[in-house]
Amino acid sequence: MPITCNGKGIGRLLGILWLAVYPVLADETVPPGPFTETECITCHTQRNPELIRQWREGPHSTASGVGCNSCHGDRHEDSVIEARKNRRCTGCHDGPASHSYATSKHGVINHLDKIRQDWRQPLRRGSDYRAPGCSYCHLHESDHGDTMASNRDPGARQWICSGCHGPRYVREQFANGQRQLDIADLKLTEGGTLIASAIDPKPGGLLKRYQDLTHHRQNVLLGIGHQSPDYQWWHGQAALDGDIIRIRDALFHGQDAANRITRSER
Repeated sequence: MPITCNGKGIGRLLGILWLAVYPVLADETVPPGPFTETECITCHTQRNPELIRQWREGPHSTASGVGCNSCHGDRHEDSVIEARKNRRCTGCHDGPASHSYATSKHGVINHLDKIRQDWRQPLRRGSDYRAPGCSYCHLHESDHGDTMASNRDPGARQWICSGCHGPRYVREQFANGQRQLDIADLKLTEGGTLIASAIDPKPGGLLKRYQDLTHHRQNVLLGIGHQSPDYQWWHGQAALDGDIIRIRDALFHGQDAANRITRSER
């Protein structure tokens, strides 16, 4: 009896057969897909074991709920190009992370050039990107970890930036960023010390104020990393100053109320 199959079924069958014989037919054209996560991992474990290792140990591993298809789509054609586009990152990294980039010069230029941006260019030095997108800095040289992560060698991060900027300028910006972060940490410490001095941290929402402090300190970090003045200052340093003022006011009014109660009891 002849076996019948629709077009989708035939494509799936051919894809599975191709994966089975991939080591022998390594130079053959890859079927268009769609491919499942398992099929992507099976193939690339043989073809790019280092890439798979980076992915498994990085922030986008299976445990994070992000896999191959989340960034590359389920089709093989243009899958690399698709993963380089900013929208693949900002779809998940919404909020301060994406907004701080969008308000930076890099983000503004990329937004203006998004229609004519050539995402076929590799993520390495010498590529003719007018301004770096998310993937150029965070997935440099197709590293599937995060090349801008805080636990990476700072020299490597400076090397990526120096692909477009002069080495002295890069060093100055990194040094300036560290000074800004040091100041933000002093403000975080001051706010935490003030809150710890309160007899009862509930009045005035002091615990919520500490959450605001940590959030605004993170904004400073994002502003430094993305070179966004809005996040370095208005959403960062200035916001931290406001947090400390409100913490002091809450403590003052709380102490003043306690003193009034004490006097009334005499």
